[in-house]
Amino acid sequence: MSELHRNQHIERARLLLSQHRYKDAEIQAGIVLKQDPQDAEALQIIGHCRLDTKQFDEALKLFKQCLSLQPDDDYVLYLLAFCYYRKHEIEPAQKFLEQAIAIVPYNAGYFSLLSNIHASERRYADALHAANRGLSINAEDIGCLNARSAALFRLNKKDEAYETINEALQVNPEDDYTHTNYGWHYLEKGKYKQALEHFTEALRINPNNNYAKEGYKAALKSKLPFYRWILRYSLWMNYQNRTVRLVMIFGVWGVVRAITWTGKDAPDWWKYVTGGIVFIYVAFVLLSWLGNSLANLFLLTSKHGRLALTDEEKSSAKAVGLSLLAGIVLVACGMFLDKKYLFMGLLVGSLSIPLSFVDFPVKWFKGPGRQITAHALILLCFIACIFIFLHHQFALFAGIVYAILYLGFMWSGSITALRTK
Repeated sequence: MSELHRNQHIERARLLLSQHRYKDAEIQAGIVLKQDPQDAEALQIIGHCRLDTKQFDEALKLFKQCLSLQPDDDYVLYLLAFCYYRKHEIEPAQKFLEQAIAIVPYNAGYFSLLSNIHASERRYADALHAANRGLSINAEDIGCLNARSAALFRLNKKDEAYETINEALQVNPEDDYTHTNYGWHYLEKGKYKQALEHFTEALRINPNNNYAKEGYKAALKSKLPFYRWILRYSLWMNYQNRTVRLVMIFGVWGVVRAITWTGKDAPDWWKYVTGGIVFIYVAFVLLSWLGNSLANLFLLTSKHGRLALTDEEKSSAKAVGLSLLAGIVLVACGMFLDKKYLFMGLLVGSLSIPLSFVDFPVKWFKGPGRQITAHALILLCFIACIFIFLHHQFALFAGIVYAILYLGFMWSGSITALRTK
């Protein structure tokens, strides 16, 4: 292949990559690699395609191969950093980004990523400083303007934050990233209509923007009051430090337990108060687990909602809905026919929480530990239900094992949420 033809394939691949036509871009880059398997530029393009399609491990291999060929390529170092950032591996992300900045200290885009890395670690003052450094290089860099706006929001400097993101929109009104960030800011403030407008605009510009898709669905689901509370709580929790989250998860539980204990020998009015507090707490916990699936059920009833949901989300919502419906019907049968149905109803209804966590289509006993635990809970539930009518003692044993595993599943989920940065 002549140098001219090689350059034509590379330019075509870059154009296709910019148009998000990843398969076609890989085909063009692959033609170059057939002639020269060590062509760093072609490897970089394929790695970029894998990065954009969330094949992070494959992208990392390709970028590291590029780096072995061109150790001082600052852009490959930046891509490596970005890939680790998307994998939520902050330490290597920061290490590679600092190497890129050391080679080329005047690329505003690098400081935009540095700002986002600081923000993901809740170092908002550092995030603002990095964004400002990028803007001192290029005052109209969209990434830095968005990063600066996000940092200012977290530092509670709302006026400056809105001023900055408006500036980003003025620089480029057709930037889907800015519209997406604007949408999430509005969602956080409870302005759902405005949020929906910005997410719609972001998806018009770039239909592959997954962050905008998530925001669009969240804005649609926010028509449900209970989902608004859950969403605002989860967004608020995302930006809190570990101490606050520890207090919210374990502290509130401890307070509820203490209040319940004081109600044992208390007057009737106090028992009603403690009963109400426990009811609100249990409802809050259940909705924090099931709120998203129940809201997805709501979206299934509308045309726009059905189009927005993925097949996995539809399957999960239906499974949770069927579990709750079957549980309610069985509990009703237990109240009027046979108490065995009552126990079955409680078991089947409780299954809605593990089902809300299971990936669809189900790959039985494959995946991370919590996924396998959810599969084991489903199996144990059905074993206990079947043996209620065949062998009472065995059903009781299966039910006890189910309850212990269930509590472990719930608490491990809370601990995982606490450890998540």
